[in-house]
Amino acid sequence: MNSLRRKIEDILIKENYTFSQLADYLNLSEEQLEEGLANKTLELRYLEDISKNLKVPLYSFFRENDIKINYNEKPYFTNKLWNEGEETSPQKLMEEIDLLKQAISHKEAELAKKLK
Repeated sequence: MNSLRRKIEDILIKENYTFSQLADYLNLSEEQLEEGLANKTLELRYLEDISKNLKVPLYSFFRENDIKINYNEKPYFTNKLWNEGEETSPQKLMEEIDLLKQAISHKEAELAKKLK
């Protein structure tokens, strides 16, 4: 199964929807949806519709899960949407909170420089 379909299915499972229901919602057959995802030919409007209705950012379908952020560079995509089958532990949540705090500090520093 391709990575994009796997990511979408992970989100569908968490939202209690099926791949079949998604295909119906998009007015596509399961085969059309599967083929579009597998061949990377699915129209962007379908991906936008999926992201809006599942309430996940569109970019999340295309980023790697093991992304590392260097705050000396421009930060991007700091939120995690799924854990690839891992249970969310208090430690993981604290790590994500710390990451968000770092992002806030970085943005506050940028703002302070611009306000000088």
